Amino acid sequence: MLKVLNHVITLIALMAVMAVLPMASVSAEETKFDPFEKSIKEISEALDNNQITSEQLVTYYLERIKAYDKQGPTINSLTNINEEAIEIAKQLDAERQSKGTRGVLHGIPIVVKDNFDVKGMPTTAGSVVLKEAYPEKDAFTIQKLKDAGVIIIGKTNMSEFAASYGRLGYGSLSGLTLNPYNLKRDASGSSSGTAAAVTANFGVFGLGTDTSGSVRGPAHVTGLVGIRPTLGLISRDGVAPSSLNFDTPGPMARSVEDVAIALSFMAGVDEKDEQTLAAKGHIVEDYSKSLNNAALKNARIGVAVDFFGDNAEVDAITNKALKKMEAMGAELIPVSFSETTKYLWTPIIGPIGAADFKVQLEKYLQRFPGSQPKTVEDVIKVSESPEVLNSATPVNPAGLEGLKTNLKQAAFKDTPEYNDLVTKEIPKVRNEVQSIMDKESLDTIVFPTMSCPASSRFDQEDPTYICEAYDTYAAGYVATATGFPEITVPAGSTKEELPVGVSFLGLPYSEQSLLDLAYSFEQATNARTLPKTTPKFKDVSSFVDEIMYLTVKGIIKGYPDGTFKPNDPITRLQAIQLILKEKGIVLGEPYHK
Repeated sequence: MLKVLNHVITLIALMAVMAVLPMASVSAEETKFDPFEKSIKEISEALDNNQITSEQLVTYYLERIKAYDKQGPTINSLTNINEEAIEIAKQLDAERQSKGTRGVLHGIPIVVKDNFDVKGMPTTAGSVVLKEAYPEKDAFTIQKLKDAGVIIIGKTNMSEFAASYGRLGYGSLSGLTLNPYNLKRDASGSSSGTAAAVTANFGVFGLGTDTSGSVRGPAHVTGLVGIRPTLGLISRDGVAPSSLNFDTPGPMARSVEDVAIALSFMAGVDEKDEQTLAAKGHIVEDYSKSLNNAALKNARIGVAVDFFGDNAEVDAITNKALKKMEAMGAELIPVSFSETTKYLWTPIIGPIGAADFKVQLEKYLQRFPGSQPKTVEDVIKVSESPEVLNSATPVNPAGLEGLKTNLKQAAFKDTPEYNDLVTKEIPKVRNEVQSIMDKESLDTIVFPTMSCPASSRFDQEDPTYICEAYDTYAAGYVATATGFPEITVPAGSTKEELPVGVSFLGLPYSEQSLLDLAYSFEQATNARTLPKTTPKFKDVSSFVDEIMYLTVKGIIKGYPDGTFKPNDPITRLQAIQLILKEKGIVLGEPYHK
């Protein structure tokens, strides 16, 4: 404390000097471009107008990651930081000045789920077993984004091998990702790290993958827009698979427009992923170009009544959203699914996914050079080693049993029964959904993305969490099984200030229509809120002593490391004014809490 008091004496002298400086210098500081919550287009324009550089952008996000991800609330959303990010940003800044811009994503920093191959960074899939698994080249989608000028600022945490087994957002590499809206809740799974990082403003947007809800669920619980596109619209080459019958990458962002822009650059035909060949001729060049904020007017919306009743607050928020759509001119038509389609995990998704896992993951693992694990048996062996079992973040025991189950289930793949599920049962579900939409001339089917809010983290019970669902992800299985597109958009928040999203489901390659409907709803409701644990800040890390002094005195709420608690972000000038006021010295206008 003596050190802090001596520092304060120096600050008093500094304030005496500051008092005679023109206030214009403070105003200039306040009017500098602030990337917080800014859209892709806003940041792109600021870069074009020399209001900020990509190097400054990367530095800004790295400072937020340092302040909030690794200390303070310790969100724990990032597994690895790209050590070359600042140098890449410098190169892109120089290119912008010498050759001009590549486009709207030139110099834009993003975060990427840790199951995408990014050259120079390990692809761990959240597992400590793969901590040294460095790919020799970028995933197809990563290369497309890099070609557009994107900067990968870091890889994000995830449920290990994209399967949560009761520990949503937990992996043996980095542990558990927390929900920035409530540190007692999880950020869903498996794209938890991307969701938490984007909502906390650690990057402009992020990439996730969705097998059975892993983009939509995390977006729902962290106030984001997320899209699971038509299966095959985005390549899976260079992405650690879970089940290629269902896997798809998908963007996650703070607005529909940003998701639309990201999707435009991610979509593409890739000969190495045969599923994408069917997308040829269906891909829109720019999904953001003609977003229609009046799309809900005269829209015919099916309301999936089967997916209500598990949480009163989620139901109330969803019903309010539906009434808003109706007030905007949409016609609501109740629809119901067959008993099979109401819960698709047990009859279709689970058996297929378990059978696919071993063969498809092992084929992927062969791409890594050296002595990296090449089989699921290798992964299990390392996971059960004393070094891992006795670590601070051991493999989830249920996940370990799941790996062993997948080993046994691999024998089911390509059997007549397996082939019937893929070639007969999945088409039945597709036909059912299409028949409902055709019969009622529906533009979309709407439902709560998940039937409950963010759940309690596995290691801490939260008595405020109420959920009557057998499986809160059940609604999302319709898009999973059919391969149809679904977009989730924020609709409101619970009394615990946890976000709730509503989903728009459509027929294959209807992304533009779904984006229009979601955009229309978003613009009319502005339902997204900000997490209080990762607030906007200015120069947080450069005045640790001042924050510590004010915290000890009880004047503000701060952390021992010199960062702010949710409702007390202040500038350095305000901190100094508070210190002086506490000592009976007033210079200029004091900061009022």
